[in-house]
Amino acid sequence: MNKKIKRVIALALTISAFSTFSSFIPGDISNFVSKPVYAASYDPENGELASLKIKSSEGETLKLKDGYNGDVVRLSEDKEYYVKMTDGSRGIKIDAEVEGKNRVVKIFETNNSDEKGVDSGSEILLGKGYSTIYIRTYKSSSAYRTAYKNNNVKDCEEEYVIHVMKTVSSSNEDTSQDNIYLEDLDLGKGKIDFFKGTTSYNVKVSSDVESIRITAKPENSSDRVRINGKLVTADDKYRRTVDLNKGKNEIKIKVTDDKDNQRTYTLNITRGTSSDRDEDEIYLDNIRLSEGKLNFDSEKNEYTIDLDENISEIDITAIPEDDDHLVTINGDEVTKGDDYENTVYLKKGENTIKIVVEDELNELKRTYKLTINRGNAKQNTEDDKKNDTVDNNENKNTTGWVQTDKGWQYKDKDGNVVKSKWLYDENAKVYCYLDENGFRKTGWFKDKGVWYLLADNGVMLTGWQKVGDKYYYMDSNGAMQTGWLKIEDNETKKVTWYYLNPSGDMATGWLKYGNSWYYLNSDGTMATGWIIDAGSKYYLNEDGSMQTGTKIIDGKEYKFNKSGAVII
Repeated sequence: MNKKIKRVIALALTISAFSTFSSFIPGDISNFVSKPVYAASYDPENGELASLKIKSSEGETLKLKDGYNGDVVRLSEDKEYYVKMTDGSRGIKIDAEVEGKNRVVKIFETNNSDEKGVDSGSEILLGKGYSTIYIRTYKSSSAYRTAYKNNNVKDCEEEYVIHVMKTVSSSNEDTSQDNIYLEDLDLGKGKIDFFKGTTSYNVKVSSDVESIRITAKPENSSDRVRINGKLVTADDKYRRTVDLNKGKNEIKIKVTDDKDNQRTYTLNITRGTSSDRDEDEIYLDNIRLSEGKLNFDSEKNEYTIDLDENISEIDITAIPEDDDHLVTINGDEVTKGDDYENTVYLKKGENTIKIVVEDELNELKRTYKLTINRGNAKQNTEDDKKNDTVDNNENKNTTGWVQTDKGWQYKDKDGNVVKSKWLYDENAKVYCYLDENGFRKTGWFKDKGVWYLLADNGVMLTGWQKVGDKYYYMDSNGAMQTGWLKIEDNETKKVTWYYLNPSGDMATGWLKYGNSWYYLNSDGTMATGWIIDAGSKYYLNEDGSMQTGTKIIDGKEYKFNKSGAVII
């Protein structure tokens, strides 16, 4: 039976029950009947939201309501909700998950069919007053890209409307000018985080950018827009190309209505140092190699790596900044599912490898070039190796660590430099890996399909390790762990469970594993027992799984909906 029909029947039965009840109980129960009646459970179908949480930029949880001053409601089959903000936060963050395999959620600040959506969890800047946010679900990333390319992002599975009232201005708002705004401000080069209430922006471009295309679209199509004094209209898509001088450039964008209300936006564009390539503002987050060393810089596009002749293949990992970006290595697409990794076979001599990252929706592209020399492509590198030690003749019979002008190497009992293998230092009782030139590897290193983390001095790390703002766990053999991790305290014998994502980083918050939901605390530990999240109360069983249905806890019966929240 259709779920909406079920709800109508359930509501009819409820009203009937109250009518019968009122004939037996004296007094007026109309106040009780008029209060909102919530469905006992919400069972989302494919394409519907499975969860929806809204927080201010400062992290305060905002409650969903059926009106700005209405009653608090839970996520249900309803597609329209209200939120009220009473602090000075810059905006909101919407975390939404959609039911169904491969489906995606995109969030939009306007109802325009050609607007590019942002991902769940992105910050949305809001000014004082009323705003409307649209949450749309799509069958796949490909379905969304097609809708966007066709200028019809409304071609989606489901659409949810969030009405937001913000009662206080934030510090980034310019309240000194009239209440007239641009809807969007976009640059052909450089990047700004546009918010209609912010009127001043600083932008840096390379010195080879001699002009810049500016698009300034007004909120109201009847408003007039001038870029550096020149009127732009819908006929030219509110665009103008402005020449740039070297150094600082100030560009004024003025929007005016028929009542002479006006607001001026200022772009402070600095035309700076030259770049070695004319590339779009799109980058890889990292490039890692299974052999050789590469000091990655997202803005540096070309690298040269020298390898021994006996190395005939190399694993290359190219991670984009955004999972929606397309990445190819020598023309072969790599995805998140294969850890953005591809194996490239090397011929003797010079090998050119091109890694391209592309934003297909915004037509942005950047190419990274790796020149990998296998063996005699640079014969002088072999000569350099002969001089790696401070005094090769003096140290030719040395066994153990030898310091060179390029770093530390290890010589075996025959005086040969150990290369391309693991080494156990008997004195220090630690492992390290020596690369193809005999030097200690550092940082992340993949060997035979297993990831290891090596300290700055080359020592293989074990146990919990913090890299950036993420935590990883390396077992006693140094191997990075993924999936469920059980740790038992040697003294108390207390067992603690953690979950490590496929990329190795420790998970926190809600996690769906198999057919069950789990909750990982901020320190990564799996929660059990009662928890409160986003104003709802949940119970997690001893194995960590979220309880649904009915359960007797401490002698008392509790009912939980299919989203796990206790029914009060």
